[in-house]
Amino acid sequence: MVHQQINFEQPEEELDSTSSNFKIPGLLKFVITLFSSVLIIACICLTYKYIEAPKQHVSPKELGLNSIFLFSIVALFVVWIPWDKMGIRISKIGGIEFKEIVQEQASEHAEELSYLEDRIESLEAYIRKDDGITELTERFQEPLLREQLIKFLTKYNKWAFSPSRIKAWGSQQQGFSDLSSYEHPFIRSTLQKMVSERLLETRISKKGNTLYRIAVS
Repeated sequence: MVHQQINFEQPEEELDSTSSNFKIPGLLKFVITLFSSVLIIACICLTYKYIEAPKQHVSPKELGLNSIFLFSIVALFVVWIPWDKMGIRISKIGGIEFKEIVQEQASEHAEELSYLEDRIESLEAYIRKDDGITELTERFQEPLLREQLIKFLTKYNKWAFSPSRIKAWGSQQQGFSDLSSYEHPFIRSTLQKMVSERLLETRISKKGNTLYRIAVS
């Protein structure tokens, strides 16, 4: 069971991002703003006094006012930037690491993958249609493959699978070794027919791949 969870994501996790928007709480923003503003004003006042009477006051350099001033400016900059509106999300907890989610590019990438997948499927269908022996063989094998797919996806209905994972991982599971004898294009075309018959439903993975699972009524 642990092995399955490592290799497969639940369908709802495929569709939704698991990272959360980075947004600084209002109270923390207020405290940092107040503290930074006081430090900035103090740095300006001490620098001004030093300029008026350099012999009577310690130089800003000796007090480290440059570093304090820069630190305060950066702190204000960080708390007042609308990170959530810019698409910045926390991708790792423990040691602050940010990941920018470029949603538009991701969407375009998924569309390109979907287009390429459709073109490949069309080419595969054309080749199988042109090859009479392959088409005849698949007609005889399809009922057996459909039965295996229904049993497999029903048993592992908590997850959604791509055709390649069904062939590679599914064939290693007890009772489903026959899945390794079917070609990847044949498995995918059979899955698509079952989707059109509303026996299965599809999900899109984070990488833009089409995943299949038993339809939830």
